[in-house]
Amino acid sequence: MANFTASNLVKAQALLNQNFQSPELRVQRSPILGLGLQNANILIPAHNELRTREDRPIDAHIIKRNLRTTTGMTRTHDHTGVLGDSMAVPITFVQFVDKFQMTLKWLDNNLYNFDEILANQFFQAFQNINIGIEAFLTDFMATKKTQVNVATKNGTFDATKHVFEIKSSANDKVGLVFEDAKSMMRQNHYQGVYDVVCDPKLYRDAAFYAAQGGANATNLGFQFGGMNIVESITVNDSAYTGGIAFFLPVNTFAVLDWIPVQNRRGVGDYNSYVGGFGAMRDPISGLTFAVHAYQQRANTASRNGNSQDVVMEFEVSVDISANIAPLSTATETVVFQIAQVAA
Repeated sequence: MANFTASNLVKAQALLNQNFQSPELRVQRSPILGLGLQNANILIPAHNELRTREDRPIDAHIIKRNLRTTTGMTRTHDHTGVLGDSMAVPITFVQFVDKFQMTLKWLDNNLYNFDEILANQFFQAFQNINIGIEAFLTDFMATKKTQVNVATKNGTFDATKHVFEIKSSANDKVGLVFEDAKSMMRQNHYQGVYDVVCDPKLYRDAAFYAAQGGANATNLGFQFGGMNIVESITVNDSAYTGGIAFFLPVNTFAVLDWIPVQNRRGVGDYNSYVGGFGAMRDPISGLTFAVHAYQQRANTASRNGNSQDVVMEFEVSVDISANIAPLSTATETVVFQIAQVAA
């Protein structure tokens, strides 16, 4: 039943063992968020101080590449050049908010105490927000994938779907999809380490291929150097049943988080009609969430409460900004989607 009436002491409801409750409160991992938060300070180290309020814009700045053709030119006494340029990239934030309610007398006749339920409600709010953020970041990756890919070896770029398709068959060296993807990145002039976000299908293949080391008849483990691979259960492309992944040069994807300064400082009183501002650290993601709460008089008798009660309203929130290293060509990005396809 609603409002915890099923756990009232008058019904002698036994408290479920914590192990039996854990499946109900299981946590969805947020690997894309974790990857982006690692690089937050690389993009704008002081973004919390620069963004003093929700409506204050902030930008990231980079020096633009001036691509010039030099073949066939000769030295001259009156040579002229062009000035360099930079560009500003606006940092856009999206708010993620969840709300819940408690009452002063709600649990007077209940097996659970107020502190247990309050902690549980905060935990569930954190879960709900994390799920929303991960879905947002998954869509961000899919939306931002590059439409420019000059790679022509070890795969084919579908210019309509914007996906680099890598064949997986006996004739195409099954199991080398990740080596082919790294080759694609090198053909696009990206060297070094790559961040890789796999769907469950391709992540399973990565785990299998990585285990085929030098002691096996077929050594496929060599290809996994220079990659930070994570699995995201929210990544999916129904057009590719063989699995997909996003490849990015390391340190080119960053997630910024922000809460208002009043929440960071702590202002007001939760236990008042006007309310107060505060913050809580999320044990799931490590994010710091803004908390706003206030109280008001209410009759909660119909909701397992009392005709003379106090209702407490809680709001948990955080502002999130997803960013990739900007490029001057509008349709070109650092996010490459690859797909494993049958020959």
